[in-house]
Amino acid sequence: MVNIDAKGKPCPMPVILAKKEMEKGQPFSITVDNETAVGNLTRLAGAKGCTLNVINGEGEYTLEFSAPSGEVSESTEGGAYAVFFNKNTVGSGDDTLGGNLAKMMLYTLTQSDSIPSYVLLMNGGVRLACEQETADHLNALIDKGCTVMVCGTCLNFFGIAEEIKAGIVSNMYDILTAMQQVSKVITV
Repeated sequence: MVNIDAKGKPCPMPVILAKKEMEKGQPFSITVDNETAVGNLTRLAGAKGCTLNVINGEGEYTLEFSAPSGEVSESTEGGAYAVFFNKNTVGSGDDTLGGNLAKMMLYTLTQSDSIPSYVLLMNGGVRLACEQETADHLNALIDKGCTVMVCGTCLNFFGIAEEIKAGIVSNMYDILTAMQQVSKVITV
């Protein structure tokens, strides 16, 4: 079995390396050194129909992937949509107003009959997953079936990775894949 050494590789490199190996259609393993990569790779395995065995070693994790089943489709769902926040405000002009609008928008989404498939947070938008009021709204969306993805690179850049209160720490590959799977992406 091929083993890919992805220790020390920044996000999303472990996912991209695993995806390339999956294309060969053979079982393989990949070794990483952080739990975020384990979570990202676990979601990839599920999305591609692979079974996964995670072996936790001292300071590293080895994930053994089965061959992809080929049963999982990545086609676009009719009517599904995503909401993309690249900042923690809505609009431009005044940040206090924009912050209040972001809170109201997330609350309004929780009350909607049409819940987004995804809320995607990148750049300054990751702060929405760290602020209690907006995190509460995001968690309410999660409870209704929405997937909230928060860019791990962005959290680390702002030094707020430990403050996350909602969503899953994700990566560029997962966020872009989510955008490609829906019929529309609303950028706020």
